[in-house]
Amino acid sequence: MTKVTEANFDEFTFDSSLAVLVFFGSKRCKLCKELAPVILAIADENTHRLNVCWVDVDKYKPLFQRFRLQGIPHLLLFSKGEVRERIGGLHPKEALVAVIDRVLASGCATAEPGSKGVIHSDCTGCCSC
Repeated sequence: MTKVTEANFDEFTFDSSLAVLVFFGSKRCKLCKELAPVILAIADENTHRLNVCWVDVDKYKPLFQRFRLQGIPHLLLFSKGEVRERIGGLHPKEALVAVIDRVLASGCATAEPGSKGVIHSDCTGCCSC
């Protein structure tokens, strides 16, 4: 899991050609310690389609504030230069993978499950809507 700082955050997230899952947490946080092995497993199993980064909120509080996060642990999923999903708290691996799969499969920032056939007003032709 790549550790990012304020200096390289935008490069690793908004400028990435792959989707990026950013794990905002702290070494002092018990839930973050429970979630870390889950995130590492997701990172290992998805290297072909997902980069995973860690932000220590105790060191980089401005990044925590920039995205108006309400607590830790918190995950942000970036794709195509946008924040596509926000996931707060502790969740099982299967639930997190389901969210990642849904967002990455949608291809369109506004697509929702089951929305195939609906034309999205801001679609760039990236999906089958």
